[in-house]
Amino acid sequence: MGVSESAGGSATERLVGCRAERLAGRWSARFIVGTNVAYAAVMVAGFLSLGNLTDPLPDPYLAVAEVLILLLAPAMVVLMAAVHACAPAHLRMFGLIAFGWMLVAGGLTMTVHVVELVVARRVEPGAVSGFARLFDFEWPSLLYAVDVVAWDLLLGLSLLFGAAVFTGHRYRAVRRGLLLSAVLCLAGLVGPATDVIAWRGIGILGYVAVFPITCVGLSRAFAPPTKATEYDALSCPLDAEADRS
Repeated sequence: MGVSESAGGSATERLVGCRAERLAGRWSARFIVGTNVAYAAVMVAGFLSLGNLTDPLPDPYLAVAEVLILLLAPAMVVLMAAVHACAPAHLRMFGLIAFGWMLVAGGLTMTVHVVELVVARRVEPGAVSGFARLFDFEWPSLLYAVDVVAWDLLLGLSLLFGAAVFTGHRYRAVRRGLLLSAVLCLAGLVGPATDVIAWRGIGILGYVAVFPITCVGLSRAFAPPTKATEYDALSCPLDAEADRS
């Protein structure tokens, strides 16, 4: 075993993929971090304006938060696509499963928040029977339940399988971060299951705090190799050739 392998893990543990795939993973991870910081700032400002944490978030804070989610969800799908593309061959199945769950999660939450932005705000509550059960973003309502499925169940599964791609000492922090955020997201399902919705805070901690922090490490993991020998020779022959020249 060479010095480079002992320090950073064996060649079969390293991420592969071409420069474009790595850059997509790197910049989507960074975008997720920045968007989550903006989301957290909007939430804090909104609840400070209310003076409590129990009332629903008012507009314009809620509308801005929903727009940020519409920006965040595609970046999360791109991130898991990059995880799949850059996974070592023997771990690519786990990356594909992670991408699949993330794709469904992103589609569901984008649908929910588009409906909230362009439909629910234009419908008079008295004009639709059971309006609160359908459109209100409070538990229990249909849209809220769908969003719980997206962010707690499907995101949790995606992060769980995504963690399996990152093996070896080099990616230990990323693997642990993905596992922790996955467990917290899935644990957040306890709230709806027991009708004690405050327990959803466990899941929120997973995807609002732990996952973005993990994305900082993910952005570093996707850094393009400085040596052509670190590229996957089959998937990136042009990149490797360009580096050799």
